[in-house]
Amino acid sequence: MSTSLPPAERRSGLANVVDIVIAPNTAFERIRQVPVWGWAFLVAALLAIAGTLLAGPAVQHAIETGMPATLAASDNIAKLPPDQQQKQIAAFVNVYKNIAKFSWILIPVWLLLVGVIQGVVMLIANAATRGTGSFKQYFALSITVAVAGIGLSSLVLGVIVMLRGANSFETTTAVQSAIPSLGLLAPSAKGALAGFLGALNVFVIWATVLLAFGMQRVGRIPRGPAWATAIIMLLLTACFAAYGAKQNG
Repeated sequence: MSTSLPPAERRSGLANVVDIVIAPNTAFERIRQVPVWGWAFLVAALLAIAGTLLAGPAVQHAIETGMPATLAASDNIAKLPPDQQQKQIAAFVNVYKNIAKFSWILIPVWLLLVGVIQGVVMLIANAATRGTGSFKQYFALSITVAVAGIGLSSLVLGVIVMLRGANSFETTTAVQSAIPSLGLLAPSAKGALAGFLGALNVFVIWATVLLAFGMQRVGRIPRGPAWATAIIMLLLTACFAAYGAKQNG
């Protein structure tokens, strides 16, 4: 995000933010030639922070409402005397509420971590298929796609949650599943299944498609391996969401 970037690179970065949504092939070609990512990172982070803050009251309510029962069912707490159980549960709920309250601070770090992980995965696919891409190109591709897959996704989630009202969400999984997803196919699902299906929402699927096409354009990775790599990253994301949903109840 350095302001010392040449004017052409600054224009490329700003144009990519818009083009990844309305003209992705143009953005891919530009990333192949000039793999900048600073403006995309800034926009994705700001959108995600805004969405997280909008969804914050619902997350707080979900923690207060759903987490005590989940904690009470855990072996470590169930074996305690009733008075100590309540104290432990209250302490844990307070910790989780504070973590959720300030989670927006970690969004830039999360974006960079996702970019590194996806960049490495795409670089492995590049090496296996003798593509022409570099880590810098794939990292830039990941961060640029995050404008849609993380930034816009978080903002839309926040708006939906705000419109529905914080009190309408009983669990944090329900908050994260507010965006239309495959969870609509199993509305009564709970726990890991609800988390898995809820993670496969329209924005995550959109980002998967962008990554698949992006690998083909940016690094000349063949169509089959590009799609396989994108789908593997999609399923890993859903598995992590399933694990989190299982832990949170």
